[in-house]
Amino acid sequence: MLEARSPLDHVAGFEANGISIAEDGGFNLCQYAGDEKILKTLFGKIPVKVGVAMVHEDRTLFRIAPQQVWVLGKEEPPAAGLYATPLSSGRCRLRLEGPKVRDLLLTCVAIDFHASKFKTGHFAMTGIHHTPVMIHCIGTDSFHVYVLRTFAQAVWEWLTDAAIGLEE
Repeated sequence: MLEARSPLDHVAGFEANGISIAEDGGFNLCQYAGDEKILKTLFGKIPVKVGVAMVHEDRTLFRIAPQQVWVLGKEEPPAAGLYATPLSSGRCRLRLEGPKVRDLLLTCVAIDFHASKFKTGHFAMTGIHHTPVMIHCIGTDSFHVYVLRTFAQAVWEWLTDAAIGLEE
């Protein structure tokens, strides 16, 4: 069976100006869509609000729209009335860390990333350099950025160039 190769397998991690950027592979991401009651039955709980992830039974659940959730972690076969779309092989996940990571994100996206506003667990479906991404705050100075694999190289270059441009 063919295995998906990362489009970033030729780049090493990046470190500059208090920021580190690296690919963080080995994740399982699937979108489920359908009736809210069936979603709750399948996962036990689902987030109420778009923009705040929920951790439940070794999974992180992201409500991305009405009747749609992304599930990071163990994949479940969809129940009758639900649609499942595996996303893992179509996405790259970048890990951005460091004391200036919020400053970096502010140069790329028009969102208030201040720690009092964009807290651990918050996420946003947005864009970096005209490319759709999902940015998930996983710690005070730590984020995951999910990007379509076809645009991973462009987003990588955009982020590393922006990080180099930050003042020390």
